[in-house]
Amino acid sequence: MGTENAVCLVSIKLLKFCYTAFMKFNGAKVALLHGDKLVMYLRDNKPGLRFAGMWDFPGGGREGEETPIECATREIEEEFGIHMSPESFVWQKEYPAMHDVTQRAYFLVANVTADGVANISFGSEGERWELFDQATFFADQNVVPDLKGRFRDYLEMMK
Repeated sequence: MGTENAVCLVSIKLLKFCYTAFMKFNGAKVALLHGDKLVMYLRDNKPGLRFAGMWDFPGGGREGEETPIECATREIEEEFGIHMSPESFVWQKEYPAMHDVTQRAYFLVANVTADGVANISFGSEGERWELFDQATFFADQNVVPDLKGRFRDYLEMMK
């Protein structure tokens, strides 16, 4: 490896350290786009579960010093059994966490391929998954409420 590559590698490691050492966030949610459709799952309908029985995007709590994309990638793999490359993520924004507005969380948008959708292996969380068209997503009263505004922010940015 040449000196230039070594310097670049050190810089990437330092950048990741700086990024994660000072970034305070608790988790991530991801809108998975397959064309104009959204991959969603129906949350378990258990008493005491936040947003029980509602349609949700994959996501969850941060582990260790994960970046938002690392957190989202792990959660997608745990919940749907598909691996997402960092390049598939097209947008991210920090918001107040849905479970506690005094904490921070990330909302991300990623493109999932037809192979990714075909290989979904639904995990143990939730009752089932479905592809939603965007009109249904915005009209459905059984979608976790904060997700609509966050996805709308993404769509506005894309105009």
